[in-house]
Amino acid sequence: MEQRQPLYYLTANLLHRSYPLIETFFLTLLLSAADFGRWSWASAFYTGVMSVAHGGIPAALLRYSAITSEAPLSLLHYALRKLLVWVGGGCLALLGLSLTVPPSIRWIIWTQLPALLAGLIGEAFRAYLRGRLEERRILFWQVGSTCMGLLLTISLTLVYDIQGAAIARALQPVWGLLPISREILAALQTPPREVAEFSRFSWLALTGNLAMEALFFLPPWFIGWHSSSPLVLAYWRWATLLPFNIRIFFSQAVLYLYPRWARQRESSSYLLYRRLRPSLHLTALIGVILLFVIGLFWEIFPGESYLPARKYYWFALMVGYIWSTEALVLPNILSAQGWIHHFGKSYVIALFTALPFYALGGDRILTYLIGMGVSGLIAAFTSLYEIRRRDK
Repeated sequence: MEQRQPLYYLTANLLHRSYPLIETFFLTLLLSAADFGRWSWASAFYTGVMSVAHGGIPAALLRYSAITSEAPLSLLHYALRKLLVWVGGGCLALLGLSLTVPPSIRWIIWTQLPALLAGLIGEAFRAYLRGRLEERRILFWQVGSTCMGLLLTISLTLVYDIQGAAIARALQPVWGLLPISREILAALQTPPREVAEFSRFSWLALTGNLAMEALFFLPPWFIGWHSSSPLVLAYWRWATLLPFNIRIFFSQAVLYLYPRWARQRESSSYLLYRRLRPSLHLTALIGVILLFVIGLFWEIFPGESYLPARKYYWFALMVGYIWSTEALVLPNILSAQGWIHHFGKSYVIALFTALPFYALGGDRILTYLIGMGVSGLIAAFTSLYEIRRRDK
């Protein structure tokens, strides 16, 4: 069974992380460029709030479920109670942000509220299972929820256009949480067990994760506010969709390795990084080359309506490469080894490096991409410095 864990992990995460990608492909085919831009604008707010509203709870749950086997359901209950406070704050934040956009975008944002609840609970439960190395259970859950979600989205969009896509997103608690409802209810019926340092770890993880995710969710917010054009958001979405998905898939590999890194705290962090580096860069380079070839056929898909985005796509490939290698791996090695403060510091410094570019970006997509690339290099060098200093 242990030998199949990597296969279970790979398959489950391929389904989980491919869902937004596949959904985007179908919505590109089924919606006009303007409607796709409206959907992308609303989804950018949803993604940004998701990055804050988890409160660092999944990261803490991943770590503590990996290093302790005592009363696991009690630990899950304790984490869910903490998470629900953040969910409420996230819903209020999403409602507030909806007031900053035109009415044609606002109602789409409102349909994302149930999805926010389902997504946050799902992330916490996924982290809990992953910390306990229950990859097979994650796989079965992911197969069911992915198939049901795509079926609803495609069929409802075919019938009701963008309104159908919004209805499918609002139904996410049904197709996302129904397969795991029995385990969630069992955890809630178990007395919660408070864990020392859980809150501190989750807060520090939130700081680092929020800074990193803000680097990615702030540009479409600013572009939308400055341009008020769904088409510009559609161009941003397609320019960054495939390049930034390299980072997302690599982040899942990091999550798979994270519990194992956490159990090797006596090892040299720098030597751990040195062992990973050749395969890390080789895999990332293969991914970038593949996406470069795909970009040559832009006229076929996503089509001529999105041709203005292709010139930004090439630069986004370089940004995706930076954020899929050292800028991603080095801070997470620090976190797994217990140096969560330095994990957060690396990404906070990177965010402050990018903010001047974002402040001057206006509706110029290239300026935001340059800021993201520079900040990724800063995150990598900051983390490497801390690793070398700690290993001395």
